Amino acid sequence: MTAHIPPESIVPSQEAVDLIVALQRCLSNVHARQEDAAVLDGDGGSQLATLARYIEARRARATLLGQNLFSDPAWEMLLLLYQAGLEGRALTLEQLSEKSRLSLSVVVGQVGVLERRGLLDEHQTSPNSRRRRALCLSPLATDAMSSWFSLAFVADA
Repeated sequence: MTAHIPPESIVPSQEAVDLIVALQRCLSNVHARQEDAAVLDGDGGSQLATLARYIEARRARATLLGQNLFSDPAWEMLLLLYQAGLEGRALTLEQLSEKSRLSLSVVVGQVGVLERRGLLDEHQTSPNSRRRRALCLSPLATDAMSSWFSLAFVADA
């Protein structure tokens, strides 16, 4: 018997769950072959510094090679929300728009997509405007981003 889950529910998609399981398997294999602990087990400050350098390098890439050549708004927003989470804060739609250098309409559209996939949680709401909502990554998205970070930035032994 199959249960129908409406698309607006905040249940993680099977695709997202499969991705996390695959990333966790990769991490287990990678770290089983290394003597050093995973980045996530280490100093959070160094993780934050590495992430900040990666975000800055993405911006430099766009500056050097052209703004319109690279476009991945959802990934940019996930990176910024992951960074904010490491710093213990959430971001409003306006902050996401400013930091990602995307229009507010693009940010709002991408937030809808990310919410439907169960990747965002609402941190707090202002009754005056939905644009004042503060967003953070869901636990599912935080785990996926942490796994990606370890795969991308843990030095080979």
